[in-house]
Amino acid sequence: MLANLTQNWGFMRIIRLLIGGYALVEAYRASDILIGMMGTVLVGMALLNAGCGSQGCGIPASRNNHTTTEEVEYEEIHSK
Repeated sequence: MLANLTQNWGFMRIIRLLIGGYALVEAYRASDILIGMMGTVLVGMALLNAGCGSQGCGIPASRNNHTTTEEVEYEEIHSK
């Protein structure tokens, strides 16, 4: 857990921490709960290194080029 906090600090992770910290300060000054929750989420994402990375939010594509197609059987339904 400590290694996750101290390693892999990229540009977007620092930006999330700064924006989340700013949102928490402004939420405290304005007594705004919604902005405070948003700031908490952003700071949590930065500290835990969670969220979308530079690769995007998708699941990594399989590098297996052996695609097989299965034969699909259809049944026709006729209306009366």
